[in-house]
Amino acid sequence: MQGALRSAGLEPGDISFINAHGTGTENNDLTESKAMLRLFGSKVPLFTSTKSYTGHTLGAAGAVEAVYSILNLVNGEIYGALNFDEPIEGTGLQPVRSFRKAGLQHVMSNSFGFGGNCTSLVFSAA
Repeated sequence: MQGALRSAGLEPGDISFINAHGTGTENNDLTESKAMLRLFGSKVPLFTSTKSYTGHTLGAAGAVEAVYSILNLVNGEIYGALNFDEPIEGTGLQPVRSFRKAGLQHVMSNSFGFGGNCTSLVFSAA
């Protein structure tokens, strides 16, 4: 995530929304939310994961999530996480849980794969 910000020439406060990797597993969601807190501090941007809509598409997950991130920007929308009821234990973070319109400028999309194939992309409105 830090590398994506550096590459984009942005600061953490510039990110409007995060499309989290968010597999819905305790270990992954806790680890990702701790990383978001470490990078963004008390100002973690709105975030959610699209896997509740698509399931985990394995090798295609990063590309599918990038498309969702672009749709977030183009349509000015955040698609809430499905079936999420409790804050993430250990961090208290909670994704957006329902659809909302939003003025988004910079969206980060996280894709954390098996074996350390981890990537974060930043997409910006034109």
